[in-house]
Amino acid sequence: MNAANDMDVSQPTRIFRPGLLDRIKTNNGIQSDEALARIMGISRATLQRYKGGDEPSLRAIANLADAFGLALGEIVVKPVPAEPSEQREAVGA
Repeated sequence: MNAANDMDVSQPTRIFRPGLLDRIKTNNGIQSDEALARIMGISRATLQRYKGGDEPSLRAIANLADAFGLALGEIVVKPVPAEPSEQREAVGA
């Protein structure tokens, strides 16, 4: 595979909007991450990975949108790259 495909594996293409999951919990009186995870159809551990910046599954995004009446664009955003691609190429990554 080429470098562009390798980059896709290491960098998520979409992440949950920063702070969204905690705001949803607070605004809807959800008491725990486990309860929110159940609503989303995922495990609490998976929810923690998503909060840490892992790319969410389409199912989790859709379940969240359905449960809280949100549009997909309100839920996910493109992540900010960790470093410019020119630097990655110079390092040989």
